[in-house]
Order: sequence, then C-alpha cells, then structure tokens
Amino acid sequence: MIINIFQRSKVLAIILLLVLFRSELKSDSRMLPSKTSFTNEEYVIPRAFVKGNDIRIYYPSTNKPIVYKASWKKSPVHGFDFVQYIAELKPDKTPPGLPGPKSEWREAFVVDYPRWTNLVMQIARQLTPEKPLAGAYFNFLFHEFAIYRDKNGVINVSQVGRLPEGVEIVQRYSVREFSKAASHIVESNLLTDNTNHLYLFIEQQNPFSGRFLLLDTRHKYCVSLYNQRTRHEPDTIFPLDYSLRVLTSFAVESHLISAVKNPLSTTCRLLNTAWQLSAGLLHVRLPYLSTNIPPVADNPPMDLTEWEHWLDRKTGRKSSLARIRFLIDGENYFPELKRSIKEATNNVYVRVSIFDNDDVAVDVADLLKQRSREVKVNVLLDLLSTQTSCQSPPETPMPEGFVAPRSIRSYLKKGSKVHVRAFLNPWFTADHSKLVIIDDRKAFVGGMNIGREYRYEWHDLMAEVEGPIIKSLKFDFEKAWAHAGILGDIGCFFTFFGKQPREDDQSKVPKGEYYPVRTLFTKTADLEIHKAVFEAINRAQNHIYIENSYMFDSSFVSALVKARRRGVDVRVVLPDRCDAPGGESAIYVVANYLFENGVRVYLYPGMTHVKAALIDGWACFGSANFNRLSLRRNQEINLATSAPAIAEKLRTELFETDFKKSYELRQPIEVNWTDHIAESILNQF
Repeated sequence: MIINIFQRSKVLAIILLLVLFRSELKSDSRMLPSKTSFTNEEYVIPRAFVKGNDIRIYYPSTNKPIVYKASWKKSPVHGFDFVQYIAELKPDKTPPGLPGPKSEWREAFVVDYPRWTNLVMQIARQLTPEKPLAGAYFNFLFHEFAIYRDKNGVINVSQVGRLPEGVEIVQRYSVREFSKAASHIVESNLLTDNTNHLYLFIEQQNPFSGRFLLLDTRHKYCVSLYNQRTRHEPDTIFPLDYSLRVLTSFAVESHLISAVKNPLSTTCRLLNTAWQLSAGLLHVRLPYLSTNIPPVADNPPMDLTEWEHWLDRKTGRKSSLARIRFLIDGENYFPELKRSIKEATNNVYVRVSIFDNDDVAVDVADLLKQRSREVKVNVLLDLLSTQTSCQSPPETPMPEGFVAPRSIRSYLKKGSKVHVRAFLNPWFTADHSKLVIIDDRKAFVGGMNIGREYRYEWHDLMAEVEGPIIKSLKFDFEKAWAHAGILGDIGCFFTFFGKQPREDDQSKVPKGEYYPVRTLFTKTADLEIHKAVFEAINRAQNHIYIENSYMFDSSFVSALVKARRRGVDVRVVLPDRCDAPGGESAIYVVANYLFENGVRVYLYPGMTHVKAALIDGWACFGSANFNRLSLRRNQEINLATSAPAIAEKLRTELFETDFKKSYELRQPIEVNWTDHIAESILNQF
C-alpha cells in the first residue's frame, strides 16, 4: 500500500509519508550520475536562480558546475490567487556561469530536506482536522491524497480510496487553497530577509534526485520540477517510428479499409467535411458591434414546455425518464467507474475517443481484462485520437518504472476476452463520444476519456445515468459497434432496422429523482446538438451559462453576444490553459471579444475540459465542445433536460462553484497579432 502511495502521490505526499511513517525512499541517481550515495558530510546543496519563466539549478563540482534548467509558460492574467505549473528538468549542455548580483536572475532560498520535513509537519498539524477519525482531502500539484487523525489523534496519510473504515473527509482543499495555506506557513517559518520570496524545496533526502518544488510567495505560483522517466515498450521504439505507424494506419485503415467496408458513410463524411470547411471559410469573423451595451434585464425565461415540444419535433424523439448524478473531476468519476465495472454481472460497454496508454489507462484496462473472463466487455475507441494521444506522455510524471504499452488495442486483447473495435477516421472525422454502459442499467456520459489527464490533471464533468434512457444510449452504442465491425455500413444498417428500442411504460419507473431527459447527437449530416444549442441561445431571455475549453466557433460566440445585447445574463467559463496548439491564444482573443461586449468571462485556473450549457433552465451536457468539429463533423453524445431539479444541480454543483474558483475578467487580456492568427485558424475547427 505504501509503495503504491509513493507511486501516485508526488511532492508533498511523499514527504508526508516519509515524516509520518518514517519510511525510507530509495535514492534515484539517474538524473545526476556524478553522485549515487553520500554521507552527511557529502550532502550538497545546490543554488537556484529564476528569471521570468526559467530556472537554473547549479550543483558545485570540481571541474565545472552541473546545471539543470527548466521553463514553464505563465498565464498573462494576473488575478489568480495561486497558480500551479509543472516543468521538466533537463541538463544544460553549455551551462553559463553563476549569475552576478546585478543580473536579472533572482536567487531562490534553497530549503534542504530536513528543514522541509519540519515545515511539512507544521502544515500537516495546522491543516488536519482536530477531531479523531476526521480527515482532509488535498489536491496538490496534480495529485491527491488525504491526511487524517486516527482514533488516538495521531496524524496519518493515505490514498483517498483507501481510508480506514470510520474515517470521514470533512475538509477539502483545492490546489489554490492548499497552496495559499502552505505559502503562509512557509513565509512565517523561513528567513524573513528573503527579499526575492523564492523558495526551492528539495523533495527527497538525496538532493540529486531531480525532484523539487519552486514556490514564489510574492507572485503566488508554484512549480513542480521533475525529469520525465516514462518509457515505451520496447525501449528501441523511436518517436519517428511511432509517427510513421500512425500515418500508415491513418492512410490504410482510416481511408482504404474504411472505403471498402463503409463506402456510404465514408462518402457522406467527405461531402459533409467539404461543406463544413467551405461554410467555415465563408462565415463572417467576429463582427464589430457598437459599444452601447444594454444592462442585464430580469426577464422571465423562455417557455420550457414549448421548447421541449420543439425538440420533440426536430429530433423525432421524446424524452425518457432518467436519474442523473453529476460526477465532477476524476477524483469522483474514476473510483465510481471502477467500482461499477467490478460489480458488473452481465456486460460492460466502453465507447471513448481516447483510451490512453499511461498508468491510469492501463489500470482501467487491467480491470476490464480481468472482468472479461466473467462478463462481456466491448471497447470502442477512436483510432486516430487514441494513437495520437498514446504517442505523447502526460504532463505529470508517471510512477517510477512504469512501462507504457505500444498499443493499447493490443494490450486490451492480450490474455483476455475483451473485444476491441476502432472507429476509423476518413477525412479527419472522429468519434468524440464518451459513454460507458454497465449491465444495461447504468451509464456514464460526459467529457472524460480514459487517461491520466482526466484522472488527475484536468477539470471535467461526467454524469451517472440510470433509467429507461439507457435503452437509447445502448442502441446508439450498438449501431456504432456494428459500424466499426467487419460488415461496416451493412452491419449498421441491419442493427438500425433490427433493434429499434421499444417505448417503455414509464409509469412503472419510480417517481421522485427520475425526470424527463433526452439524448442529443452529432452525426454526419444530422446536427442535433448544433440545432438545439443555437436555437436555445436565440430563444434565451434570462440567462446563459457556458463552460468549455475549445470555444473557437465564431458563429457560436456571436450568438452569445447577440443574446447579451438582448439583456440576457451571459456568463462563460474558459480555461486559462489549453492543451490544443494555439488554444490559449485563441481563448484570450475570444475572451476579450466577449468581455468587450458585456459578457461576464471567467478564466478557470488551469484546464477545464467541461462541456456544459445552462440556458434559461435548460441543461445540456456531454461530449460535444462548442466548436465546429463537435457541432458539425464529429460523432457526439449529449444529454439535455428542462427538469428544474437537474438544472439546479448543474447550476450549483458546476457553474456556481466554478464562478467562485475562477478569475472574472476585469480588463482585456494583452494579445498580439499572432494570437489573432491562432484564433482565425482554430475557428475552422
């Protein structure tokens, strides 16, 4: 158990374990091979210098200093209380000399391991609840753990999912809250004459371990510094080799094989892609509007009864009864997903855009392989998205010694009865859906794929769903599964006409927490989500709340601005950091445009991958981003409802919470011409 904690909880969790359990952690000498072991007399403290977004760590040597460097990208927004970053340390092959006192480099106060452990004990004592069998949850530097007091009042640390029976989590600290508290304790206990307010903490007893924490208490940010040790199997594989395999797969499987077994759908996707690209090029960019912005009006919301009738007519389907529970962030979703897979008695159907090959994904894959010997397990993944993601390691370091499989498809099949199929990607189309069905009685729908980003690094939303609506979700899975099979279009055709779900007698469904919920899809030439969301925005009279990471579609942004000019209270949550190349530039341009047109813009501290809308009491959430790919080209699954109880849950549990966590824009963000170019390019996607 302790070894597993070491693997999953970096930085502070490791130190807490060292202090609280007096465990020994094996030194890692791979970063600096000049020292493998040392006595107290040989204990070498490096010097560290910071300039802007760069750090250099100097180790004294008899010849010349051994220098390691790292860089990170800071946010141009300065309103956050505390921001965390991660940066990879790399050797400086041509190291410069130590910076002089008049240089722009600021020297950090280096805190050695013994002093840091004393500070950790103070942090633990101050932040752990006083009551026995009460604990606190911490999310720090993209990892999570809990500290608690046992029945005798002694402080202990544990993985969140392995707390002893009887221990209750009564306090939860976000990254920002924990960093602020730790920063205050550090400032009050370290040297007061540190005018730079920079502290570099050595994480392990061996200062050559290559794992540090940089804390800037003046500018309110911290950086976890590490060297990436993730390996692929076998060791001889090169990135170029893998890239060639991906390109070959894209050419052969996604186009040649797809054209043979899916001729109709491949042709339709070509025509739809050409049409959507042409329409995007012809669309007017973000229009200039007058500065006369009306105040927010307290108008009654749109008629939701009439709105649901409109959706019935446009989709050709009525709502089904469902019970919805929101699972926000990986800390809530992944344990529930694994528990449901373990409890499955009949089948597990998984449909994701990305099934990664990192430690989190392999952990889920191992569970699916184990259960496949007892229940039916089908996994449908998007080929190009999965292959591309598997090529890139996650931002945060994986456990020591972890070896990532070359192909997650092969790994899932090897030694198991898991059935795996891939959605092929003709003309760069993709299956972007995220759906897991357990025993035809429970489903998970939302924005999370299977991988480390969704478990630890990003803010995201999934919904646990029960009730008659599962039939509609399963039917869509069966069509997609048949389409990905050897019969392709023919198999999908027979599934569509042979397994239409029957209408349930919904009077037999328990009342109370079950409410009318409908499925909405994006399919080739059938853009239900696009039609519904745009129509809802155009009808809105009272409020529009949107949260999304890739809100690049200028037509969508323009629709929000037009609603604001009708007096609608429009609020948008965007990420301060984005994983898409050029994404942050595009987000800042869009944020400025919205802000200048009266929309309240909130920047979430980090990456929010949530895809949700709340429009006059109508809730819509799922896998679809508010961009051209999701609304016009990809395969997507959303859920939508006008039920007040579900809409209120979405408002309080997601939007109101994220409004408080985020920084509300008070003035435009400084951008340049390259940011506008990035926004223009991403507008096509």
